Amino acid sequence: MIDEHLEEVLRAGIPGVLVVADGPGFSGECAVGLADVRTGAPLTLEHRFRIASVTKLFVAAVVLQLVDEGAFELDGEVGLIEGGVTVRQLLNHTSGLPHSMEMTELIEPYRTNPAHRPEWTPRGMLELVEAKPRLFSPGEGWFYTGSNYVVLGLMVEEATGATLSEELRRRIADPLGLADTELPELASTPAGLARGYLPADNPLLPGPGPEPVDVTYVEPFGWGGGGMVSSARDVARFLQALLGGELLSPAMQAELLATVPSDWDESDGYGLGIEEVTALWGVERSTCGPAWGHFGFALGHSTIALASETGDRPVVVMFNTHPMSLEIWGVLGRLVWACYCG
Repeated sequence: MIDEHLEEVLRAGIPGVLVVADGPGFSGECAVGLADVRTGAPLTLEHRFRIASVTKLFVAAVVLQLVDEGAFELDGEVGLIEGGVTVRQLLNHTSGLPHSMEMTELIEPYRTNPAHRPEWTPRGMLELVEAKPRLFSPGEGWFYTGSNYVVLGLMVEEATGATLSEELRRRIADPLGLADTELPELASTPAGLARGYLPADNPLLPGPGPEPVDVTYVEPFGWGGGGMVSSARDVARFLQALLGGELLSPAMQAELLATVPSDWDESDGYGLGIEEVTALWGVERSTCGPAWGHFGFALGHSTIALASETGDRPVVVMFNTHPMSLEIWGVLGRLVWACYCG
C-alpha cells in the first residue's frame, strides 16, 4: 500500500521522497526517486534536507527548557524589543511582529546571480523588523513569521552566552544522538544535501527551459526561524523525544501543546512552536484524529514532520521540491495519513 502511495508521489512530479514512520499503516523507512535530476543519483536515507520551519520546533524546545531553568518567564515581557511582547506571544505568533522582508525581496538577488550568498545577520534582521509597524497589539491577533524566532534565537544567545547553534547541539542534537542535525553558519554550504528543485514555471525563480530549477543553495534568511539541516531519521527521533517527554518537564509539555487558532490552511491550531494538524493544506483529512508537529518549506526542500500527541506514531516525509498545487497536496496527504492512521 505504501509503495503505491510513493509511486503516486513520483508521478505527481516530485523528484524524490523519503519516509520514516512508526505508524499503524507503515512502520519503517524508505527512499524513492532522485537526489539529483541531472546525474540520476538516487535519493537515500542518508541525504540531508534543509528543514526550514521545522527548526521552530527545536528552538521552542530550547526556549521552554530555559523557561524551566528560570532564564525567562513565559508570560514575561521581552527586553530585546519594545511594545510589551511576551515570550509566549513570540512562540505562538501572537506578537504582532511583521516579516523582516517579503519572500520576493529575499529571492530577488538570486534572479541575477544564482551564486548569491546573503550577508544578513540576526541583529540586522531584527533591525528591519523593528523599523516596520506592528501588525496588531500583542495578543490581539495571529500572524505567522520567522521574525518571532529571530528574537527568540537572540534571547537564547543572551541568556546562555553561547550561539544558538551551540545550544541546539548541546541541549538536543548531542543528547539524542542526532548526528545529521545542525544549524549551519549563515550562507554556508552544508554537506550531504539532496539537490532541491522548483518547477520550471514557478513564479519565484522561473527557469529558462522545461527542466526543474536547481535551488539547492538558494537560502532566504532562516536562522532560528528556519535555518536547520537534518535527516528524516533525526527528525523522527526528535519528534518522539519532544512529544514523549524526554526534553521538557510535564509543565512545559502542557504549555507546548496549548494552542491558539491559526488563521491559515496549514494547521488548526498553533502551540508554542508546534502545529496541530487534521488535514494537509485542507485537502486530505486525517481519519484518526489530529497529529502534532510542523511543516517546513525551504524552496527546493520540503518536510512534513508529524506525530501523535504522546510522540508515538511519528511520520516524517521529506521531498526535494516545493508543493505547488492542491493535487500534489492530495497525493502527499494520502501518503501521510496512510502511514499515520493505517
